[in-house]
Amino acid sequence: MVDMAFFRGGLGRWLPPSVPPVDEAVLLRRCWELLVLDRPGTARLAALGRAPLCRTVLLPQENTAAPLRAQQVVGCGLTPRPVLCVQRRLTAVNGAAIEPQDIPLPLRWGRLPPEALLLAAGAWLLAEGRLPD
Repeated sequence: MVDMAFFRGGLGRWLPPSVPPVDEAVLLRRCWELLVLDRPGTARLAALGRAPLCRTVLLPQENTAAPLRAQQVVGCGLTPRPVLCVQRRLTAVNGAAIEPQDIPLPLRWGRLPPEALLLAAGAWLLAEGRLPD
């Protein structure tokens, strides 16, 4: 089983089932293959002054200054087009390469707030290698 998690907020219902929410106690005791952080999660890590060890961290772009110990930090931000824009080569949890590309987002995702949409789409791509149908 691969260790993946989401820390903070109410984004969990939009994430892949393989990326469950975790509390602070569990967060800091494990090493994560993929850790998804929202704004409250990055703020809490900054307040703690420490971070778990991670292979990949996905978080909002403006929060990339949070204390992180990760091999790969993936920041996400908004663009004017409804796509997930991969701007550099990334590595999915299963080791597959994700090449730079624009991935159209399903229209039904349009009801999500922008930050939630980006974190959910990024988590699906990094955890599962694809967006859900």
